[in-house]
Amino acid sequence: MKQPETAPNAHDIADQLHIIRASTLFDPGHYTLQARDLPKDTDPLVDFCDRGWRVGLRPNPFFDPAYYLARNPDIATSGVNPLLHYIQFGDREGRDPSPLFHAAWYRESYGIPEAQNALADYLARRRTGKVSPVPLFDSRWYLDHNPDVAASGNDPFEHFCAFGASELRDPCPDFDIAFYAARYATEIAGGNPFLHYLAHRDGGFQPVRPTAERLIAGAVRAATRPADSFEPRQPLPAGAPRLATVLAYYLPQFHTIPENDAWWGTGFTEWTNLARATPRFAGHYQPRAPRDLGFYSLDDPSVMPRQITMAKEAGLGGFVFYYYWFNRRRLLDKPVERFLADPSLDMKFCLMWANENWTRRWDGLEREILLAQDYLPQDDTALVDDFARHFADPRYIRLEGRPLLMIYRAALIPDPEATIARWRRLFMDRHGEDPLLFMAQSFHDYDPRRHGLDGAVEFPPHKLVVDTPKLNASLDLFDPEFSADVYHYNDIVATSLADPDPAYPLIRTAVTGWDNDPRREGAGVVLHDATPATYQAWLAALIERARRNPVQGEPIVCINAWNEWAEGAYLEPDLHYGAAFLNATARAIAGRAAAGAAPNILLVGHDALPHGAQMLLLHLARTLRREHGIVPRILLLSGGELVPDYEAEGIVDLAPNEAALQRHVASYRALGIDAAIVNSLASARVCIPLAEQGLRGVLLVHEMPRLVEEKSLRGVARQGMRAAAATVFSSEHVRDTLCAALDIAPAAHVVPQGNYQNVSYDAAARKRFRASHGIPPGAFVVLGVGFGDLRKGFDLFLQVFRLLVTTRRDIHFIWLGETHLWVRDYLGTEIDAARETGRFQLLPFTSDVAPAYCGADLYALTSREDPLPTTVIEAMSAGLPAIAFAGAGGIPDLLRETGAGASVPAGDVAAFAAATAARLDHAALAADRPRISAEAARRFDFNAYARHLLALAKPDLVRISCFVTNYNYEQHLPRRLAGIFGQTYPVEDITLFDDASTDNSVKVARETAATWRRSLSIRTNASNTGSPFGQWREAAEKARGTFVWIAEADDDAAPGLLAALVDALAAAPDAVMAIADSRSIDADGNPLMPDYRRYYLEAGAPELATSMTMGAREFATRFLAVRNLVLNVSGVLFRRDSLLASLSRLGDELPTFRLAGDWRLYLDMLAHAAGNVVWVAEPLNIHRRHEAGATGTLAAAAHLEEIARIHDIADRLLDLDDDIRAAQRRWRDEFAHRARPSAGSATSARGTGQKAPRGSARRS
Repeated sequence: MKQPETAPNAHDIADQLHIIRASTLFDPGHYTLQARDLPKDTDPLVDFCDRGWRVGLRPNPFFDPAYYLARNPDIATSGVNPLLHYIQFGDREGRDPSPLFHAAWYRESYGIPEAQNALADYLARRRTGKVSPVPLFDSRWYLDHNPDVAASGNDPFEHFCAFGASELRDPCPDFDIAFYAARYATEIAGGNPFLHYLAHRDGGFQPVRPTAERLIAGAVRAATRPADSFEPRQPLPAGAPRLATVLAYYLPQFHTIPENDAWWGTGFTEWTNLARATPRFAGHYQPRAPRDLGFYSLDDPSVMPRQITMAKEAGLGGFVFYYYWFNRRRLLDKPVERFLADPSLDMKFCLMWANENWTRRWDGLEREILLAQDYLPQDDTALVDDFARHFADPRYIRLEGRPLLMIYRAALIPDPEATIARWRRLFMDRHGEDPLLFMAQSFHDYDPRRHGLDGAVEFPPHKLVVDTPKLNASLDLFDPEFSADVYHYNDIVATSLADPDPAYPLIRTAVTGWDNDPRREGAGVVLHDATPATYQAWLAALIERARRNPVQGEPIVCINAWNEWAEGAYLEPDLHYGAAFLNATARAIAGRAAAGAAPNILLVGHDALPHGAQMLLLHLARTLRREHGIVPRILLLSGGELVPDYEAEGIVDLAPNEAALQRHVASYRALGIDAAIVNSLASARVCIPLAEQGLRGVLLVHEMPRLVEEKSLRGVARQGMRAAAATVFSSEHVRDTLCAALDIAPAAHVVPQGNYQNVSYDAAARKRFRASHGIPPGAFVVLGVGFGDLRKGFDLFLQVFRLLVTTRRDIHFIWLGETHLWVRDYLGTEIDAARETGRFQLLPFTSDVAPAYCGADLYALTSREDPLPTTVIEAMSAGLPAIAFAGAGGIPDLLRETGAGASVPAGDVAAFAAATAARLDHAALAADRPRISAEAARRFDFNAYARHLLALAKPDLVRISCFVTNYNYEQHLPRRLAGIFGQTYPVEDITLFDDASTDNSVKVARETAATWRRSLSIRTNASNTGSPFGQWREAAEKARGTFVWIAEADDDAAPGLLAALVDALAAAPDAVMAIADSRSIDADGNPLMPDYRRYYLEAGAPELATSMTMGAREFATRFLAVRNLVLNVSGVLFRRDSLLASLSRLGDELPTFRLAGDWRLYLDMLAHAAGNVVWVAEPLNIHRRHEAGATGTLAAAAHLEEIARIHDIADRLLDLDDDIRAAQRRWRDEFAHRARPSAGSATSARGTGQKAPRGSARRS
């Protein structure tokens, strides 16, 4: 900017004095303390302008003339008074007046208008704790952590500079002044460490000690605090599939026994060992500490039921209890005996005989033996009988009727083959049992055949560490005596998955991690860097392998372990990961995607207190989960009593300081999160790091100008709105007034929040509420709801009551909600007087607000400032009109638009009372109630509100409507709906079309949806239609999505089906169909074919072995003209408008096909489409084939007739060439030939290439 050397008339001392005095930047007291020789009759400001600035005297603590001139040589050479220049130009140009005030940063951070002086604003507010003069310094935090400073009323930053820095008081949670002063003492040279850092932030200086530095205390802190991948427990819904029987090893050494008291000291349990764990190298995850179950004792009978519940809700099929027997002596048997004695403990189990010596070193070797294992022949009968006693329990795990018994170290059994043969005879002779005897693969002993055993079970890390490279050379050691073998967990997983299948039965095993430091103290084995995601991928791969290689007909996998805490192998939740490993187990067992694999969203709130914005965010989380299957991540800047409620809907992260905020935000991309909804201006600052990390932020604005000023949110609001990809206001009034106050252009998005309470009028509830609160039958109730403070106008509510109570004997006022302490103190006498009338009531807050709205007749919104309060929306939903003050927010406009009340001049309580009295007519109120309620339902649908926000946050999200067509598939619906609810890609809506089933389909569907906590619309036909196409048309008409997924009720889907189809659609946005290949199962769910590639090859379509995009007409010509190679409609996404157009064109023609109606539809859609078809060659759809169905019961002649009809239609629609017509004839001839030996008998869908839609043909 071109500037005059001085301001106009600046040489005139009078002008200078006037300008400086008006700026408020001259503090005579502060100046006089410096100019001690100043004569008493001299004006300090005159002295400053005459000579003070030239000798470096400061006009206030934050303006340093010498600094300003040194930093601005153009000013120094001009001879201009630096303070005068700063006032007239420098402040607006962002020139800092001293190292203690960053002008441009302050103006931006606190939204200071250009016409206002930033330093003057700070000086006026510096003692409030609401503003800071420099980045990073946190005034509020400094006062909160230094109550002596807060009590003094001093400027927190001035105190810090004068005293706090030398006293090593931290300026904020993200700057460790003691560390910085010690680390950079030479560079600081006695100066203020914090100011040095501010001046050299780009110089590589660290504000806090790096977490990677070798400090054991820091490692312990990290290990006992939540990791980025921390998860609360997320039980599987009851209807979720279990793809295999997964068992977990269970250690019973969590109770005291006399032997351990003698050998290790009184009170010894496995927890005693845990206390010895120490981090031995950088990144070493120790110590481990339990969370949900605590340091339990298995002597407590309440523990095992909780463990069983936790395990079953994670999909586990049973425990493998360790069994200790030493020459007829049992150890650690109390938990198992208690389990056997209590049949209510509903959990399958089997035994693993830990048949090695009990040694002091926990290794079972022949040294320091405490209790020997001698295998005495005279003990055989007792041993077999005791095993058989366990087998007799109906919960004992049997495979094809044979009890499963595992032996830890078979090689230790003398002459094992002969001994085991002898035991087998005893089992059969004495108990009629033929147990399956499996050995653990340990200590280089892997082949069960050499011992006469039936099979083996893996026991990692045994076997897997043999050929896996160690990490030791790369470790940054804390402990120079550390000698343990360290392996990377990923390498162990790779070794496991590369292990070929043996010729004997083998149960594969995953280990959640391994670190026996508590037992071996730096001399054991460590599987380093185990993560829930890697563990889940490993377990899922082992489950798939078990399904291909079942043991005795059962896909079975083991996990090491449920509770091996002293060996770092456990599923029970801990402090660091929470239940992440348990949840990962559940996802692998149910075939669900890993955390972070599904498109997800972040919800950001400023705290978890039970107030309006926080409740809105909670219900938004609940709706995203219920309606769309999105389990959101929730970031809260501080806690509150709603945290458990938030945790029930998603994974909650707390960010009480800047470091935690930055750490969390930096982790979200890797968790599959690419968008965020930020719930208020109180959280708006989060939009900045979100944008820096590439996350699309949607900022919801509920605040109005007065609150923004009160909370010093002006700068944060401007910054957040600029960083957000979209800003959403609740009303035009809020948008216009706030944007004007912030001096920014109005945002485009105005979306009134929905009504999450689902309030509706209930006459019975009205009667109960009024009776319980002593309201006479003919009286009127005026209701106010909220936190009673000045902003909500509680005092005005009280005044309106006082005006009306003297003229109306039939009026009662009720305020529902707590009141501010200030209100209770100052208005206590008036409140007591109002209560004494018997017609004024204060009721405590309750989440069940509906009865109050039903019992009331009129809603009084006395707020002085309230953007678009949910309370009025709830009142309207119950049919209540409202009275409000004009200009208070968006409600007056709403009342005018809907005729649902009236507004009066701001603060005019007499007008408010008159408007209230004018509405007190029971007949009129009752007549208008349905209209107001309907208007609220139309405007404030919360599901629609959530969809709108989701679309703003994720504009590229493909909207998919799912329709499940069902007739009498009660037995398949739980699995079918689980496959839909478990999709990794969100769906817009899910509807079950039931064609008058005669079984319990509808009841089962409702129960399944409830267990998954998902919404499911159900439409039932009064009578069976005989054709599915009417349902298909209704589905297309009702669909909200761009694409329609018709999911037949007896089919299933892999979790990634929709995600794969949507990914394919990205390359062909004009596609009318997206199709995935299928694998087939029989009626009982047993695998038939892994995919349909062999059939495509037989049909002359090898291209379908590869994913591709193809023009719609070309696809129809190539793959539908001769045979229908779209073998199952459940694997298809239809573009809604194309599907609807085709169904309309075909009209009544489709029901005339009993087999080939879907084929006919595909041909019509593609023949009339200008777009593409995307084909995904992965068999992600699961097609259930029944022995008898439409294709099996149709007579061959009728079947052939439909094929011929389709061929003629294809020729007409696609203008086929002679070669394709010839191929059609060959196919009809081949079909006729195949059918001829058993004409009229059943033919298979595979033989014809047809897949009948579910219709009457299937039921005939």
